[in-house]
Amino acid sequence: MTNSSVQAASLIGAEDGLIHHIRQHAQLSEAAHCVPGSWTYQSQFHILLSLGRRFTPTPSPDDLIGMPDRLCYSNAARYAQSHRDEGVVYAEGFALTHAGLYFYLPHAWVVRPDGTVLDPTWDDAPGRAYVGIPVADPSLWPDDGGGLLDDFDRTLPLLRDGFPQHALADLGRPLTAEGAP
Repeated sequence: MTNSSVQAASLIGAEDGLIHHIRQHAQLSEAAHCVPGSWTYQSQFHILLSLGRRFTPTPSPDDLIGMPDRLCYSNAARYAQSHRDEGVVYAEGFALTHAGLYFYLPHAWVVRPDGTVLDPTWDDAPGRAYVGIPVADPSLWPDDGGGLLDDFDRTLPLLRDGFPQHALADLGRPLTAEGAP
């Protein structure tokens, strides 16, 4: 097995673990919450399972100076806004922290046009896996702190109505195994 094959298998395994984590939360939310049948999604985890994509972590550029910890939503939104001319978009979902930590965390990052991650918050090392939603519409990018999937005022309309047409970017790979490299 080549080194790139081992790396791809490791990435797929990390992504699959992250997707499993999201599925578990979706199942728990089904048992704990009853939402109206007319709503588009039952929880933010259902949004991720329906619209989510896999993204390939890559090392941060040498000139990226880390933005404040614990402010990933606004960090990613601000970075995406200031680098829109490079074709990047804001993305939000869950990430598996870098080697040595191994936590699944709600997180936000920036996605390049090739589907790779640029993480303005975790500048010391990229996460091991990223699963989330690439948002193309800058009017939805949360530059004031909370995220789309964890801030009640932003999440409720998405659960009820879904994302506006053309709000999401076609970047990354599908959640299915066929989407893995």
